[in-house]
Amino acid sequence: MELPLNLFRKLLIFANVLLLVSVGSATEALASSSTSKDASPVASLSQLDQILAKSIKRSNLPTDLVPSLLKISHNQDVQGSAYLHDSCDPYVNNSEALNPVPCWYGSETAKRTVVIFGDSFVGNWIPALNIAGKKLDFRVAEFEFQGCPTNFIRPSRPIAGFDQNEINACVIFHKNLPKAVDKIRPLAVIAASSEGSWGAGTAGTRYFVTTLRDTFDELSSTTNHPVRILLGTGPLLSQPAPSCLESHPNNINLCNFSYTAESVFGIGLARDNAAILGASVHLIATYKWICLNGVCPAVIGNIDVYADADHLTISISKFLSVVLEKAITPLLNTPIS
Repeated sequence: MELPLNLFRKLLIFANVLLLVSVGSATEALASSSTSKDASPVASLSQLDQILAKSIKRSNLPTDLVPSLLKISHNQDVQGSAYLHDSCDPYVNNSEALNPVPCWYGSETAKRTVVIFGDSFVGNWIPALNIAGKKLDFRVAEFEFQGCPTNFIRPSRPIAGFDQNEINACVIFHKNLPKAVDKIRPLAVIAASSEGSWGAGTAGTRYFVTTLRDTFDELSSTTNHPVRILLGTGPLLSQPAPSCLESHPNNINLCNFSYTAESVFGIGLARDNAAILGASVHLIATYKWICLNGVCPAVIGNIDVYADADHLTISISKFLSVVLEKAITPLLNTPIS
């Protein structure tokens, strides 16, 4: 049975803290890496594939793991959602849903604006988008509502883990977001969400594609037709990566995630591809940056990929900023139909 999202996070943080307290001197040794600096961004996909191939085969936990297991026990601090301010976080302040206000990243002086919206998976890519925006001269307007499905649900649909106030806020957020986006007049709108946010595994591909198209339609207007971009589905691990790495420091490949075309994740990837034509979106298949030949390592180089079971760390997002920059550049130069 799937735990409610916010309850799962609370239990996860508590469990990680207990694990870290119990490991004693081994954890203290790992803690020394908490001050390590982030690695320089990988420069190309070919270079990234080489790093992925080596990472998949690696057995021992890097002594300079970034972020360290001690630091990652406070997982909300090491993923991109930690970038949010209360003034633009309707998950923290439900009243913000009445008048959605974005957090701003990227270039402070750019005339071009890119909107990214969705659930907590928006945070996976904000560190990378922040860097790309500064280099490519665009502002990033972030509309994130953690736990609120990315598709524009209706009041009759329940939301796992939300109380009635949060459900109401999610619905109100969806109602008011189109107006907030239209005021910005973005060049592009990017959707990012967890696997289940579009109804994966229960409603199927047709529902996903239709809902995605309808949501993007609502975020367009008669005078503004932004480029539609979907950041593709990411893996959902069977257990939180940090606790797995803690349990298997000499056999970390046990923490790697594997999938086939017939698996839930493989079906999700096919569903993403169906959206290219069905929802008229440009797909950025982000799984190719963290997986290779059906395997997604928990550690890439010396970087801990996951803050929990599916949210990326700030460190890995920054590491992938150049490949994101190269993927989004031609899309932002695409004529708007």
